[in-house]
Amino acid sequence: MSNYSSILISGPTASGKSQLAVRLAKIYDGVVINADAMQIYDVLSIITARPNIKSQDGVPHFLYGYVNPQIRYSVGEWQKDIARLLVFLEKINILPIIVGGTGLYFSGLLGEIAEIPNISQEIRSKWLKVKDENDTHYLHEYLKKIDPKSYKKINPNDPSRILRAIEVYEQTGVSIQDWQENAGIRLIEKSKSKFIYLCPNKEDLHLNIKNRTAQMLSSEELYREVSDLRELKVPPAYPSMKAIGVREVIDLIDGKTNQDQVKISINNQTKRYVKRQITWARKKMVNWNWIDDEKQISELL
Repeated sequence: MSNYSSILISGPTASGKSQLAVRLAKIYDGVVINADAMQIYDVLSIITARPNIKSQDGVPHFLYGYVNPQIRYSVGEWQKDIARLLVFLEKINILPIIVGGTGLYFSGLLGEIAEIPNISQEIRSKWLKVKDENDTHYLHEYLKKIDPKSYKKINPNDPSRILRAIEVYEQTGVSIQDWQENAGIRLIEKSKSKFIYLCPNKEDLHLNIKNRTAQMLSSEELYREVSDLRELKVPPAYPSMKAIGVREVIDLIDGKTNQDQVKISINNQTKRYVKRQITWARKKMVNWNWIDDEKQISELL
């Protein structure tokens, strides 16, 4: 039995954190809960490296593959889903091991994100249409008129954040900056939780990425799931369409590229993403227990 009420594991893509979560769940009779924004989608399994039945090794896994990719699922919705699950697990005295590479999900878990009201489908559809018909500069200038505080804070080349700020202002009449200054509800007790950041050295990470990409591209299921996603006609701006490799595999299926080019592109994109993940973690997860090898875990628990 663990001395902790929860264990949180984060780390960059291909660091081995999912395997570590399963290992700890087996030791403490716990369950694994997903904190990865791409592994929530039901259609995307291979391309997001979602744990399969074999890798789950008999350990119950929650919040994996349960969201339709046609839905613009937000961190706020994930907070609600995991909150209900945590209450249930506490009642039956089961240890939750929360694992993933999406830093924003952990921020939400720790009450570091304000509870911004849901955006109506009408407003969301309206601004997606505007985004499709105009460039980012147009959106940024519009944001300047309605919310100068966000205009000054948000990168003019970040259409997703600009669009989010516009939607929030139109829905609530309040700047997203003001919402974010008010902390949300903490869903776990920090003093009773263990925080682990698994970050292997650069060479090992790059080798893991290379091997993962090669294995992924050799799977027939990859091409089936991307074809299924395509048939849903999900708008390109939706999060599910932004999973690394989706666009490249679609081009491969259409004969617009070859597997070697796709392999290079996915590897390079993943390396850049890993770099961003680690940079973010060094700012936001500085107080976590950083380890570079899961064998070091015995020293922490």
